[in-house]
This record gives sequence, C-alpha cells and structure tokens, in this order.
Amino acid sequence: MKHVRSRIKEELFALGVVLVVLVAFPAGIFGYQAWRTASAGVKIVEIVARAPEQGGFSPDRLSLRVGETVRLRISSPDVVHGLTIPGLGVNVNDIYPGKVVEVDVTPDKPGRYAFACTRWCSVDHWRMRGVIEVTGGSPPVIATTEPPLFQQLGIDLDAMPHEAHATPNATPSISVGAALNVALPQDLTDPATRRTLAPAGAFDNLRADPANAALSDADVWNLVAWAWMKDVSPTALARAATLYARDCAACHGPDGKGKGPAGLNLPGMQKMDPAMPSGPADFTDPAHMLAASDVLLQGKLLRGGMGTGMPEFGSLYTDEEQWAMIAYLRTFLFAK
Repeated sequence: MKHVRSRIKEELFALGVVLVVLVAFPAGIFGYQAWRTASAGVKIVEIVARAPEQGGFSPDRLSLRVGETVRLRISSPDVVHGLTIPGLGVNVNDIYPGKVVEVDVTPDKPGRYAFACTRWCSVDHWRMRGVIEVTGGSPPVIATTEPPLFQQLGIDLDAMPHEAHATPNATPSISVGAALNVALPQDLTDPATRRTLAPAGAFDNLRADPANAALSDADVWNLVAWAWMKDVSPTALARAATLYARDCAACHGPDGKGKGPAGLNLPGMQKMDPAMPSGPADFTDPAHMLAASDVLLQGKLLRGGMGTGMPEFGSLYTDEEQWAMIAYLRTFLFAK
C-alpha cells in the first residue's frame, strides 16, 4: 500500500512538471510579452548587437513613423557595445553581454538617421553601423543641399603629397601669439576664409608682410596658432576630445601619433601613395598637418579614407562637431 502511495505521488509530481513546462511557462512568456507591450503602450523593437564579423547590428535597417514612440531593446551576446543615433539624440554607452538596455525614441520629422556602435568591439568596429528610415508627418521640405566645401573648392583629397615647406622649430603657442597683439589680416579673422587656408600658407603670408618684419619665425608661428584657435570655445574642444577618444584614439592613438593598437595593420595613406608610411595619419607631423587646410581635413572626415581603413563620420557628426574635431586635431601641434 505504501508503495502505491509513493508511486501516485511521483506521478502527480511528474504531471505538475509537465503542466508547468507545457502551460504555465509559455503562458508566463506570452503574458510577459503582452504586458510589456500593452503596459508600455509603445512598439518594441529588438536589436541585437554583435561584433561586425558576426553580423553587427541585427536588424541594421529600421523603418519608423513620425510621432511614433518606439522602445529599442538592445542586447549583446558577445562583447560590450554602444549605440549612438545622433539625429535622434540617442546615446547608450555600454551594452554588456547578457544585459538588455532599453531606450525610447519618438522621431519628430522624416529622414534617414545613421546609427553606430560606440565601443571598440573588434578590428572591424567601424563597420558596425545602421540606418533608421523615418517616414510620415508633414511632407518633407526638399532641401537644396550644397556640395561639401572640398568639392566646391575642387580640392583633391587623394592628391599626394601635401607637405609644408616650412615648419616651426618649436611648438607654436596660442597664448604667446595672442599676447603679441598683432592685427591679423582679414583672411585669418574670418573663420570661413581661414578654413580654406593651410597654416603653412598663412605663415608664408604673415612672414612676407612688412608689418611683421620685426617678428621672429617662432612668433609668426605663434600668430598662426592664435589665428587658428582664437574662435574655438572650450566647450567645443571638450566635445571633440570626447569624440576623439571614442572614435579616433584606437587607431590614431591618444596622443595623435598614429600608433593606436587598432591601426597597426591598416594600410593608411600607403593605399593611395606607396611612398607614404602605412597606418593611420600622424596628427603630430607638422609637415603633413600644417600643409592641410581645415576644409581638406573636413573632406577626409566626411568621406573617409577610401580603403585606408578610415571610416566616414559625415553621417554621425554635426557640422559643429566636424569643425570642433578639426580644431582638436590642431591641438596636437599648437600648445596653449
């Protein structure tokens, strides 16, 4: 009799397990999914972030409607990733493996919004990007977009080499240049015009000006540094420093010397000119950097390196961020 009762208990236990597996667990899952959607009142979009070699973002193309609130649920099965959607004001710093990060977005105008990973997740990190297409709302205004400045000015981004024939013997000082109280020519006081000039060319013009005859070459270079940095706000430089650390330092190095660990095997400028050194550009090289105008550097930022390993950032940076980044690159050669 005791044996029979024990067997009945075992059978009841087994039946309970079966009911939990077949009924309660699925019901819980479906109930949770229904609760999650219904209680939030928003559309849920699952995004899985994997290293680019494993597929990157999935999906990497999203379609949303203007005014529609969408909850992005981002997870990672492998390494730490990040997510930025600059046009929608989304920045998620860390998506740890096994964790889910949620962020709500409500697009208020149609357009195409690029998104990208912000953590160096692999050697192909720069390929980890996607696009959100937002439709609906008021009919979009057809903007008459002008070509970028480098195209308007006919600058060949791939022309090699562009080397300055004159370089400073010491690091030019912005504050010393300001303290000289020398009136700068109009092409250096107007930011739009100055951006079209190379610092080395500005040095030549200032050196040739009889009004500066009493200045040493070092002080003329200090004037150049002052001219390039006088309009740049600390806030803009701080923002650029953050972007540089996030997007550039892995290849170009924190000190800008082009020795970042992720860039060691990149072809760099050698892709365009076999005589050039391989690897990322050295922002501390005065011969190369002082011969480049801000417009040329912006062009490289907008377009990328065409096989050098340098990705484009035109879809991720605002105009202000682009110019701030270029000013930040100048700080590798111009001291305070």
